Amino acid sequence: MMRLAAMVLLVVLTACPLGVQPSTPPVTWLATAALLVGGVGVIAWSVPLVTAAGSLVVIAYALALVVAGPAAEPLAAIALGAALVLVLALVHLGARVRGAVVGASVIAAQARQWLAVVGLGIVAAVALTAAAAPLGVALRGATLPVVVIAAALGAVVTVGGIIALVAREGPRL
Repeated sequence: MMRLAAMVLLVVLTACPLGVQPSTPPVTWLATAALLVGGVGVIAWSVPLVTAAGSLVVIAYALALVVAGPAAEPLAAIALGAALVLVLALVHLGARVRGAVVGASVIAAQARQWLAVVGLGIVAAVALTAAAAPLGVALRGATLPVVVIAAALGAVVTVGGIIALVAREGPRL
C-alpha cells in the first residue's frame, strides 16, 4: 500500500512540469526520465533514486517555466514541493521498515507528522511569497548576478539546515 501511495505521488510529481503549457520535448524527456528513475527507486525503496527523480522533476519544472514564460503561479510550485516532501518521506519510511509489518497506528502517526511538516512548509511558502512581492518590485531593475547571488545564499542556508537536520538524527541500527 505504501508503494502504491509513493507511485501515485511520483506520477503527480512528474505531471507537474507537463502541466505548464507548452510542454517542450526536453521537459517531456526530463519528466519521463524522472518517472523511470523514481519508479525504480520506489520499487527498490531507494531514497537516493527517488531524490534524483525529484531533482529531475524540479529541473523539468524550472525549464518548463522558462520556456513557457507564464506569470508566477505559487500554488502550483507549493503543491510540487509538498508532493516532493511527501514522496521522499514515504520512501524513506518504506526503506527503514522494509519487510516489517507496520501497524496502522504507526502509519497514522507518521502521516500526521508528515502532514504537519507539509503544512508548516506551505505556511512558510505563503509567507515568503507575500514577503517577496515587495522585494520583487525592488529587484525588478537588478542585474542577473544580484538575483543569482541572492538565490545562491538561499540555497546555502537550505543545505545548511538539511545538513543540521540529518546530523541530528540518531545512530542507524
